Amino acid sequence: MGQEILISGVGGGHHEDTLETVLLEAKPKAVGIVSAFVSIAGVERSVAMLDHCGNPRCRLVAGTDNAITHPEALNMARSAGWHIRLGHGPTGIFHPKLVVAGQGFLDTGAVHKLSCVYVGSSNLTLGGFRRNVECGLLASAEGCLAGASTAFARLWNLASLADEVALRNYAARFAEKNRKRHVAELEALGVSDERHVISLTPRQLIKESPPRHSAIGLDFVVAAWTGLQSFTGEYRFQIEFPRIAGEVVRRLIGTRIQSNGAVEVYCPDDGQTRRMQYRFYADNSMFRLNVHNDVPGVQWARQHKDGVALVEQGPRGGAPIRLRILQPGVETSDIIGRSVAFGAWDRTSTRLYGWF
Repeated sequence: MGQEILISGVGGGHHEDTLETVLLEAKPKAVGIVSAFVSIAGVERSVAMLDHCGNPRCRLVAGTDNAITHPEALNMARSAGWHIRLGHGPTGIFHPKLVVAGQGFLDTGAVHKLSCVYVGSSNLTLGGFRRNVECGLLASAEGCLAGASTAFARLWNLASLADEVALRNYAARFAEKNRKRHVAELEALGVSDERHVISLTPRQLIKESPPRHSAIGLDFVVAAWTGLQSFTGEYRFQIEFPRIAGEVVRRLIGTRIQSNGAVEVYCPDDGQTRRMQYRFYADNSMFRLNVHNDVPGVQWARQHKDGVALVEQGPRGGAPIRLRILQPGVETSDIIGRSVAFGAWDRTSTRLYGWF
């Protein structure tokens, strides 16, 4: 190959396939990656790619400007044995994309005896690997420029250590910033790996396979929701939250629950705080919130068996949680779409549920 300028995403070619072919031929012992944006799918595919190549040592510099890189992707990379640092732009944003492979890492951070170099536009994301139109230079051993190793070393040494504190602080910033973004913005910025399902209706989405991993950790979640296509209770409207969503609600309540399950719940649509009961039922692994029939939206949900129940943190100094019963519409679509963008959703046979 020597050196070649490659365009992926047109004519059937994909960056992921081409890069893997070159790495398989190179059989490197060390791989250095720099990527402005990193997603869960990008790490999953990269781990699989490197496993096919003999599982070389890997170092990753991940950009965290604008909170687009998935914090859970960084945790996955660490679990795979990668060494990680966080890249920041001192003036603009951190935006390089570089892959260098060779026989080992030197004390300077450079890669010894290069056998593969990629520099171009592809991020470590599903878009960069499989969906986007990307352009870059790919070189095999005979075409590698020594400057690529020096460039990686410089970016590695400028990056900050990704210890537990740094990763947790970034995860908190990612969650806070992206909860404020519109769903369309999450897709446009590349925060979401779920472009093929993000615009689906609930009836279409329930036929899809939920993601294996969420971009947002449960420690940083502040809301949970569940579809109201099914529920229980004649006297009280009993909303069932499947296990993960129910655990989110339980975490939001914290210690402010009585031994009988009684908890104060603020209902912002009529401004009232009501005492309800929240319990886990082992027979079906569901959490159940018993809701008063006079809560706004309950009678509509009973009649139409549709909409969502949304539980969020309660008002400062007041009840620990707030509850809204929402009919289908723009707001409900945004709630579902936000969870889909984060990969933070699942389904039962009858309804969707999620968290963010």
